Amino acid sequence: MSVALAEARMTQTELAAKTGRSTAYVNQLITGHKKPSPEWVELIADTLKLSPEQRRDLHVAAARQHGFKLDLTKK
Repeated sequence: MSVALAEARMTQTELAAKTGRSTAYVNQLITGHKKPSPEWVELIADTLKLSPEQRRDLHVAAARQHGFKLDLTKK
């Protein structure tokens, strides 16, 4: 998520303000101390204006944080 923030030229403080969360909460998400819900991942993706591929990557990263093992290469 920190790469997406940098690409969007947005700080953690700005993301927090735009999503209605505290800067501390956003920092905990970025550092992996908090696990975002799928709804929160969508809010972040919308706020950062992520591409469909970036949005998918963010969801995959969040799912892995929750302990899911995903293999999206299989059809």
